[in-house]
Amino acid sequence: MKKRYLCPFCRVVLNPNIKIVFSVHKGAHRGLMLFNAKPGDYGFIADPDFPLNEGETVNFHCPVCAKSLTSPTNDHFIEVLLDQGDSTLSKVEFSRVYGEHATFIVDGEDVEAYGEDAQDFDDINFFGH
Repeated sequence: MKKRYLCPFCRVVLNPNIKIVFSVHKGAHRGLMLFNAKPGDYGFIADPDFPLNEGETVNFHCPVCAKSLTSPTNDHFIEVLLDQGDSTLSKVEFSRVYGEHATFIVDGEDVEAYGEDAQDFDDINFFGH
């Protein structure tokens, strides 16, 4: 079974194929972005007219229920769920800042970090305690 990324609110599968689909907005600009499902691969597809500038924050929403995916733990990140097919769900947190490569998979008390900027967040607490 492939890894399935889920909206934490409506539980819709965000990667119905090989890409993860998000609704995004920045100011008055709205669109869709498709991301690679492999942690640490920061390639994506977006409308070339969607304005993206290094260091700017992008707002991510579920493309189905439209709820904000900003992490309740730290608003620097978005949060989705990861179902790896073993009946448990992990949290995936990744930076909302364009050009910043930091992804964390939180599974119980274990945290896996990906991306060259992940070490900048060594002191972050994803557990809420």
